[in-house]
Amino acid sequence: MVAASDVEEARLAEAYERGREAGLREERRRRSHPFRNLAIGLVALAGAGVLATAAWYGSFGRGGEVVDAQLAVAADRAEPAMRAVVSDAGHALRGAGRDLQSQASDASSVDERL
Repeated sequence: MVAASDVEEARLAEAYERGREAGLREERRRRSHPFRNLAIGLVALAGAGVLATAAWYGSFGRGGEVVDAQLAVAADRAEPAMRAVVSDAGHALRGAGRDLQSQASDASSVDERL
């Protein structure tokens, strides 16, 4: 004969497991992603910078003008640097291609001699 306390313990253990599994599912659902957190942090930092600039210059209009001017300067400086990097990468790729072609032609000439 099964005692009432054994049945109660079995029901309690079953309820505990169901609750534990539900809690784990909920925890996994709420767990945050590090890249998402980084993106949110960067956006918040940029927003804080805009607010600080607006407070420094006394208005959002003047602060916005300053931010726009700074972004324009950064873009003007970045464009020539990016063009130089792309050009250097293109030259490096062309050189690597020439090296591979000469290695391939050297290997085929060795094969022909054998």
